[in-house]
Amino acid sequence: MIKLIKKKLILFAILFITFEVQGKTTNVIKLSCEYDPDLIKRESKNLDSSEEKSLNTSQICKSFSCKDNVEIHQDNKPNGETEYRLKNSWFNHQGILLDDFKITENMISINTFVSRAYFLESYLIDRITGKTKRTFYRFDNPDFFYNIQKLQKSKTIDKPLFNEKGKLSLKTIKSFSLKPWEIFYFEGKCLEGTGI
Repeated sequence: MIKLIKKKLILFAILFITFEVQGKTTNVIKLSCEYDPDLIKRESKNLDSSEEKSLNTSQICKSFSCKDNVEIHQDNKPNGETEYRLKNSWFNHQGILLDDFKITENMISINTFVSRAYFLESYLIDRITGKTKRTFYRFDNPDFFYNIQKLQKSKTIDKPLFNEKGKLSLKTIKSFSLKPWEIFYFEGKCLEGTGI
């Protein structure tokens, strides 16, 4: 009986240590961001120029958070792969998987994959000045879904639409000339740490 308990404890310890080493999530960077409501721009397939000029920036700031904390988390998978996820007020549960994440001494570049709700977010951040450009793409409209289905059925495309994990990237969308139905452009500052 004692030998069985010892074996179970050893097995539990091995599993616990293995999970800790191979399944660890770490915070790579944390940013405090603030966007100027007067600099918000919007492009849409369905808007005329008068609607384009009359943006309700307070509603846009409320929906997309003109003051936000952005975190990038690194997930080390048991198979040795590393994934990066973005968490902010929009993608706040477990975060959204990143397609592209580059960090240098001077710049940070972030692009998410298209989410299940067909949104995509992109950041370009100057680490010296904090100057930030954030772009939020919306693909959640019937035309986009129709074009995706049409491409999936097409026999003439020579590259896959989705990656091996079933994700759709901004690069792929652009390569197939697919357009979002709405894009929001934000400008402001993102500084490392919390509190601007």
